[in-house]
Amino acid sequence: MRAPSAIIAEDEAALREQLVEQLHALWPELLIAGVAADGIEALRLLEEQRPDILFLDIQMPGASGRRSRGPLRAAAISCS
Repeated sequence: MRAPSAIIAEDEAALREQLVEQLHALWPELLIAGVAADGIEALRLLEEQRPDILFLDIQMPGASGRRSRGPLRAAAISCS
């Protein structure tokens, strides 16, 4: 059985790092496949990495989580 994978999309670097650290401590089996600073990067990572889980900040500059929701959903469907 393969380990679950995740992408973290958060525009604040300190929060991204904190989430990565906490996830490693609480869920060591989880593979962090990538981190993104905005929705555009999250979309790219989602298509490239095809993670099981996406941790998505809903307010980010550029393409926020709210604005990226539709394209992210479409990308997620194509990954399954």
